[in-house]
Amino acid sequence: MDNIETADRASDSAPMDDEQTVAIIADLAATFTFASHQNSIPVIRSIRVDNPTADQLETARLELTASPPFLRSKTWSIDRIAAGESITLSDRRIDLDASYLAGLNEAERGDIVLRLIQNDRVIAEAVVQVRLLARDEWGGVSDMAQLLPAFAMPNDPAVFKLLRSAAQRLAAHGHSSALNGYQSNDPKRAYMLAAAIYSAIAGLGLHYAQPPASFESRGQKVRLPSAIASDALATCLDTTLLFAAALEAAGLNTIALLLDGHAFAGVWLVKRTLPRTIEPDVVEIRKAIAARELVVFETTGVTHRPAMTFEQARRIGEGKVDENATQPFVAAIDIARSRSAGIMPLASHDTASPTDAADPDEPSDIPLPAEPDFLMPADLAEQKPTTAAGRIERWQTKLLDLSLRNRL
Repeated sequence: MDNIETADRASDSAPMDDEQTVAIIADLAATFTFASHQNSIPVIRSIRVDNPTADQLETARLELTASPPFLRSKTWSIDRIAAGESITLSDRRIDLDASYLAGLNEAERGDIVLRLIQNDRVIAEAVVQVRLLARDEWGGVSDMAQLLPAFAMPNDPAVFKLLRSAAQRLAAHGHSSALNGYQSNDPKRAYMLAAAIYSAIAGLGLHYAQPPASFESRGQKVRLPSAIASDALATCLDTTLLFAAALEAAGLNTIALLLDGHAFAGVWLVKRTLPRTIEPDVVEIRKAIAARELVVFETTGVTHRPAMTFEQARRIGEGKVDENATQPFVAAIDIARSRSAGIMPLASHDTASPTDAADPDEPSDIPLPAEPDFLMPADLAEQKPTTAAGRIERWQTKLLDLSLRNRL
C-alpha cells in the first residue's frame, strides 16, 4: 500500500445496508488561477475511500484526471481496504499545469474526475466541478481570499514611476525625498509617505470603472498597475491593489478592506500587522484606527474631478468602518502578513516598456497635507514607575482601560 494511511472504522461513513457501495469522499479546491500555481495552493484538501460493504477490497488503484488538462494526472495504488473501513490518502501533492493556467484569457469550467478501479473495472467515481479563472482574475473572498495579495504587484514598472513622482512631491514640499518606510521610526513620516503616494496616483488622472456585481464574493478581473496607468481606468479593487503595491514598494505595510460591493485600502503608520491575514472582525480595524496606528482611505477618491485630498479620502474611509456604516463589512486582508505566509506578487509576463504608461509626473491639484497634529503612538511614551506599588497601579490602570486602545 503506497502513501496510504489506514483510518479507524469511519464514524462519518453512511450507515451500512444492502445498497451500500464503495465511495470516494473528496474535498478539493473549487477555483484555480495562475496565482494558485505560483503560490502552491493545494488542489487536494483530503481524499478518503470508504468501503461500507461486507467484502474486503483488494488490489485497486485510484486515478485522478482533469478536463481540460489544467493539472497533471495522478494514480495511487491501494493494497487493501477491509470491510467496513476507510483509508485516507497521505500523499496529496498534485501539480498544476502552469502554462495552461497562464494562457487563460477568460474563465472556463472544468472537472476533476476520481475513479477507483479494480481489475480494469470502475467500482467508484467522483466528479468535482471547478472554476478555471483567467490569469489576471481573482476568485473572490469565498474561494480565494488568501490570494488577493498576489495581485498587489510592487515590482510593476508603473509603480517605479509612481514612487519617483511621490519622492519629487515630498521634496517640493520641504520633506526628505527618501522612500524609507519605517526606518525613521516616526509614524508621521509614514503618514507623509502615504500622502505623497496618494498625490502621485491622483496625478494619473484615472477614471472610475464600475466593478461587476458581488465582486467581493465572486471575484473579478484585476487591472495590473501598468494597465491602469496606460488605460487610466480602474475599479475600486484595482485602485486598492495599486495603492497596496505602491505603498509596499515604499516599505509600508498595507491592508485591503472589502465591504459588500466595495474595496478600499489601509496603511500602517507603525510596523505591525493585523492578528490574522484574513480578518473578518471590523472591531480590529476600529481599534487600530483609534490607536492612530492605521489609516484607512477611499482609494477611488483619486478618480474624482477634482480628486479628493488625502484627508478627505481618509475621513470617508474611516466612515465606512465605523459603527454607523451602512455597507456590511466582509473582511480585511493584511498584505504584509500574507507575504510572511508565502503569498508572493503575481509574476509579470508583460514585456511592454514602462514608458508606454501615462506619465505620473504631470502636476496634479492634490497638495500634500501638513504633518498630522494628532497624537501618535510615539508621542504617548509614559514614565515607567520605579516602585513595586507604582508598577501594580500602572498594571491595574491598563487592565481597567475600556477604550479601543486596550487590546485586552
